[in-house]
Amino acid sequence: MKASALLAALALSACATAPPPQAAPAILHYLRSNQDGGLPENVWVYRPDATHVEVYKSVERCGNAAFVTATFDPATMQATELVGGRVAEDGTQEQFAWLDVRDGAIHARIPAMNLEQTIPLGGANWVLYDFDLADLNARMAGKPAPRESFSLWAALAWPEDGVADLFRPMGEISAGFAGDDVRFGQPALRYEVRGALHGQLWLDADEGHVLEARFAQPNHPGYANFRLTLEGVSHGGEAEWRDRLRSHWDDCEAPS
Repeated sequence: MKASALLAALALSACATAPPPQAAPAILHYLRSNQDGGLPENVWVYRPDATHVEVYKSVERCGNAAFVTATFDPATMQATELVGGRVAEDGTQEQFAWLDVRDGAIHARIPAMNLEQTIPLGGANWVLYDFDLADLNARMAGKPAPRESFSLWAALAWPEDGVADLFRPMGEISAGFAGDDVRFGQPALRYEVRGALHGQLWLDADEGHVLEARFAQPNHPGYANFRLTLEGVSHGGEAEWRDRLRSHWDDCEAPS
């Protein structure tokens, strides 16, 4: 009897001290467009762990879709490597562009374009603007948004006829804390953005990720300006993410 009681007590103790199961990493679904809603494109952001982000961008299924991955320094949350690519037919990443950050500069390499370019970093907390704020999400998500102003430094990939260099520095960005707000029914913190970007930014007050951003400057050719809105959050983790990537080419006709 004493042995049975002891085993029961140990079992209860183990149950009481066992950590709760961790929730699967979130998948954030955004819509990027002009501020009038024109030229919409879906942007899904998946952060499998604290130092990696994967981004899938698609206007519609069965068409060309970007698939970009990034690695971050856990101490500074600065991106140290970005790999650009597209979604392959099996849902994997077909890689074609590499950005490495070292020695105070971004080193870009795109073999198909015979491009090798070095962009000196002009400041701390750098972001690649055409990454649709996924790098800002990596830095901010998973903790309360800061109730203080912060600064960024931005670069941008911008193809232009007759210009050999694809990447260009944009400069310093100041996000001035403007107070509490509500966005899409969620408690938010609002920031007035000045410098290389002009507009407004809303972060989820509790979770830190971007709820909405409106900037006067576009981040892709053909756009007049920039708007990014959070459309939904799911918690299916790795399985849902891989299924989403694979489904991009499901039941699609082979290109003629």
